Amino acid sequence: MHEPDDELEAELRRLAADREPVPAELVQAALDAFGWRDIDAELAELVYDSLIDADEASLVRGSPGQRLVSFAVGGMTIDVEVTGAGSGRSIMGQIAPPQRAMVDIRGPQDTVTVEADELGRFQSVPIPPGPASLRLRPPPGGDGPAIVTDWISL
Repeated sequence: MHEPDDELEAELRRLAADREPVPAELVQAALDAFGWRDIDAELAELVYDSLIDADEASLVRGSPGQRLVSFAVGGMTIDVEVTGAGSGRSIMGQIAPPQRAMVDIRGPQDTVTVEADELGRFQSVPIPPGPASLRLRPPPGGDGPAIVTDWISL
């Protein structure tokens, strides 16, 4: 586009937002519909959460501020360790059987993408606390469906 076109578009967007703002219900419906883009993804089920399934042995082994979570789908498991990192949370995980993948750590506002190495290991930068879900995608050139985990609160 040309600069005059960009300026005109910006002015039209501003006028439309001032005169006829998008209703909150419509914005929510659009966000809900966006969630259906992974309709073919396999859902990995939460099979272990140290906050819920804590027995005396896991309380001794685990350190304070650390949470262990496991998801399973088919013959695959995704083990995740969540630790406090300042005001955020750090996620370290392992995919078994080991495989490369792109791991999207999805939150309500942002998605952080990290790469799992050939041993299935991945680690995130600190992310804000709150609800999160993982989406595993095959690496570029790979095939197979995406895998999506349940949402958990970090």
